[in-house]
Amino acid sequence: MEKNQGTEKGMVIFDIDGVVNSFSNHRFYYNFMRQSIKGLAKVRGHRALAVQLPEIRKIGGPNAMFAFAHQYCGDGQAFDKFSRDLIKNLNFDQINHDPSLCKFIKRLSNYGDLAVRSDGLTPIAAAAWMRVVENKSDAEIKKEILFSPKQSTTTRYIDDKPVLVSGIDDNGMRTKTDVQSWLDFAERNKCDLHQSVLLDDSRENLKIAKELGMTTIHISKLDSLLKSSVFGCGLSDIIGDRMSDSLKRCKLTCGKNVDARTLFRVLLKQPNRIGKFNRFTYNSR
Repeated sequence: MEKNQGTEKGMVIFDIDGVVNSFSNHRFYYNFMRQSIKGLAKVRGHRALAVQLPEIRKIGGPNAMFAFAHQYCGDGQAFDKFSRDLIKNLNFDQINHDPSLCKFIKRLSNYGDLAVRSDGLTPIAAAAWMRVVENKSDAEIKKEILFSPKQSTTTRYIDDKPVLVSGIDDNGMRTKTDVQSWLDFAERNKCDLHQSVLLDDSRENLKIAKELGMTTIHISKLDSLLKSSVFGCGLSDIIGDRMSDSLKRCKLTCGKNVDARTLFRVLLKQPNRIGKFNRFTYNSR
């Protein structure tokens, strides 16, 4: 967007999941959820919170997992270890490089400074960018994320133009539905929200952005296509059983407490039923 005469500027801000990294990369999402659950099972965290995990996975998706994991781990050191172990165990090669999407992003850069704002971790959002846009390998990505200074993760480039990458860990573990997180984001990055644009697949995120004066663009995600008569199922059907069914197989007490070991075991045993979709490609643009 047009820049101010002062220090603040308009930005073109877009989500990473469903926009840069489309939901066609379902193998990566399945692996992400599985590795997250395995990692949490090793944490001696607040086990009473484990009862929330199925619902987080069912309706919250990957991004909601980080806010939950941070609360579950209970302290920063345990969460940092969980995050690093998760990054080590993910296979970023399962994300597709997308040259046509790169061209689209380059065109967006003509309208203002670019920023990725994710409700996931900054390093994982940056990793998705490195894979989709920069076509880096899993080994290259992990080397840069795990052993390079943080600024190499939070700033990427396209045609020598800097691209800010900001995750939930940069925003007080608050999501894009939190108004204050946007105000803090704007102040920290000298961003004029009234001159900025948000591209997102979440209508809730767009609603908040619009209330703050941003121009909003809705990007439909793969889930809506899968629910059509052609495929007849949604994203939750692909990445695993519905969580309400899983809970029935766990030992619940008074509807509040759950046997965490049983829960983790049930979730990890869920079958991967995405095989017949692995040739389907969808690019959000």
